[in-house]
Amino acid sequence: MARKQKLLSQSTGHLRVVEQEAKYKAEFLAADGFPALQKTPPAHLDKVAKAEYRRIINSLGNLPLRNLDRSELELYCTWYSIYNRASKEFRSTKDFAGDSDTVNYYTSIIDKCTRNIKGLASDLGLNVNSRLQMNMPKANDQDEHKSLREKYGIS
Repeated sequence: MARKQKLLSQSTGHLRVVEQEAKYKAEFLAADGFPALQKTPPAHLDKVAKAEYRRIINSLGNLPLRNLDRSELELYCTWYSIYNRASKEFRSTKDFAGDSDTVNYYTSIIDKCTRNIKGLASDLGLNVNSRLQMNMPKANDQDEHKSLREKYGIS
């Protein structure tokens, strides 16, 4: 499987001018070439998923999410709803102490939901690490690429 794309400002490799221009065009189209996400949640989501959609859409700010990312956001909200429902059902089950099948059932659902939520949240920029990675300024590599003669002024 291929690695996730990095922004041009976060790329650490030595890219040719053609590759830099291609990355710049892709970033521009990803940020400005497509319509923005719709503010209202889709009708097919349940009540909890719609509430999560509204919470997230108001908190997105300037993240480069567009209408093409809507299905991923809907999946995130759906998995959150499933997680919420499974957690409530697990807590409401009073007689699960002796039934390991019930405990295993709810644990597996909650584990699967957690993994999917974390993966989608990372892709959408909904956690701290992914937002930091998106907004990390490029390090100043000019001194690193100079020869010793250029760096110290040796003639």
